[in-house]
Amino acid sequence: SKIVATTEEYAEKSPILRKWRGKVCVVPNGVDCERFSPEADGRSVRDGLALGDRPTAIFIGALTRWHSYKGLDILLRAFSHLVRAVREAALLVIGDGDLRSRYEKMAIDLGVRRDVFFVGDIDDSDLPRYCAASDFLVLPSKDRSEGFGLTILEANACGRPAIGSKVGGIPDVISERYNGLLVPPCNPSKLSEAMRYLFENVEERLRMGRNARRFAEMRNWSSVAAKMNKIYEEVLMEPEE
Repeated sequence: SKIVATTEEYAEKSPILRKWRGKVCVVPNGVDCERFSPEADGRSVRDGLALGDRPTAIFIGALTRWHSYKGLDILLRAFSHLVRAVREAALLVIGDGDLRSRYEKMAIDLGVRRDVFFVGDIDDSDLPRYCAASDFLVLPSKDRSEGFGLTILEANACGRPAIGSKVGGIPDVISERYNGLLVPPCNPSKLSEAMRYLFENVEERLRMGRNARRFAEMRNWSSVAAKMNKIYEEVLMEPEE
């Protein structure tokens, strides 16, 4: 009776959903705004990694072939450009998988291995602390396989803006210069410029971070669940054919 998509962008552009558009309802993914909060303390993470006051970006995603569309290779290339301009910049890579050794070798070949921290898998309960330890999140997805980008919302809830590619559902989750920045996919140069902008423009980054928290609060799981409940009620009230 009803089909739920997580973004308007995906509902409109998916070749499969398009033919069922009359049945499609859009309900975004949600976030726990109590667990993911600006109050989360990232100091223990920064101390454990000896980051000190280094400007730090974070990437969160499985390092598997299935998730290669997340664009970590693009991010590593962009980061290699960035470190020439932003002294002591650091990148946290959260996640693990069969491609980890390939990405680590790529970081070595690009000359940034000492600045890229491959943390591996972490307990889900620790994720807010890692978001809090960073200045912003980067999700450089390559194509429309990225239906939403939940990590953006989780970082936003912690008061951190995000940089994402203009693909899939990401443009519905990042509003340009409101809660983050949008860049063309598969473009290390543009991604590097966006990262440098957020590192160097602290007041602007903090402003986007405050907006990011507001954006996340409107998508707290309680409000998302209410929308889903309403859809269930509408389906149950439909007369039987």
